[in-house]
Amino acid sequence: MLNLKENKTKKWTGTYRGVTFEINNWDYEYNGDIKENWTYYLILYLDRIPEENKPNSYWLKSKKYNGRVIYDYYKHPIINDIDFHCGCTWYSKERGFDGEGKVIKIGCDYAHYWDVGQYYNLNYVTTDVQHTIDKFLEHVPGYKYWCCGNGKLYDLSEGIVKNDRFYSKEYFGDKLDEFKTEIDGTKEETTNS
Repeated sequence: MLNLKENKTKKWTGTYRGVTFEINNWDYEYNGDIKENWTYYLILYLDRIPEENKPNSYWLKSKKYNGRVIYDYYKHPIINDIDFHCGCTWYSKERGFDGEGKVIKIGCDYAHYWDVGQYYNLNYVTTDVQHTIDKFLEHVPGYKYWCCGNGKLYDLSEGIVKNDRFYSKEYFGDKLDEFKTEIDGTKEETTNS
């Protein structure tokens, strides 16, 4: 007989200041009571990290421990210093095999001993996510933005962010101001002298 279980995890994704994130929420049983757990993760594309910030240092070497693969993420100076809720507790390699661009997922959870009985909600966790991303960008201020128009990487100064999406000046060229007006839904008034 096939044993199926429904995954009832709620998941939110988005970007903030060019950094992709994921938030999860689900219920679990603790001492006969149903409790709620939250996690959040930053999804970091290593090709967006400038060379001066050593992007390959984020691609950690694995170790075998009791038949499992583990990573010493707590030894990485930036991962260890970007203020996750009670510290980083998750590291995984999401992409980067067979020549594909390297992507890692780092994050934390709210299921520590001191979290039991605490109430968290999406607004609280979202505030933590923003704080963590702000701290990451203090260490890596030149993290590149991905252009939704042409798929290339740019500094923030090389384009605009509209509706949480980045568009490069290169993609729009001299039509960038026209695009800004179209997205904003406003028209700039001009006067002839």
